[in-house]
Amino acid sequence: MTQRTKAGENERRFAKIMREKAPDIHLRGKRRFSSGEVEISVDQSLEHDGICYLIEIDSQNIAKLLVGQYVLLNELCKQDKSKVFFLIVHAYEKYNPQRTLSNLQFINEKLYFDKGIQFGAMHISSLDQWQGGFSAFKALITTPNKALKRDAAKSRRAP
Repeated sequence: MTQRTKAGENERRFAKIMREKAPDIHLRGKRRFSSGEVEISVDQSLEHDGICYLIEIDSQNIAKLLVGQYVLLNELCKQDKSKVFFLIVHAYEKYNPQRTLSNLQFINEKLYFDKGIQFGAMHISSLDQWQGGFSAFKALITTPNKALKRDAAKSRRAP
């Protein structure tokens, strides 16, 4: 049976790594979005170059919950969608980022006609080798476009 780390531990780990390796990036903490009785939150947030990064630390790789969170963020976040980025930081050891990206891309295409909040995913372990700096941080994020390019390159190399 796989041992799962408690969510709070992963959230603290992410914040600690960010403080140590990128002290110039100010984490803004949990963000909540609501309308009437409906509310959704993200575990962490930061702003850089005019983009608000809404960060969810996923400890269990439950893609269907992330899809629901993405839909609610699109509906409840009143910021300009082009200035918001939903980042999933997977912490579950057997995480599959493509599953998350595929599900979110499906919702973005079918419900939001590719005009929903931009999104990407990474694994928390990738931050261990990160040397710091925001451009290097962004390079760790897999987005649907990066995944498509990588898959196309693999198929060109296949015999």
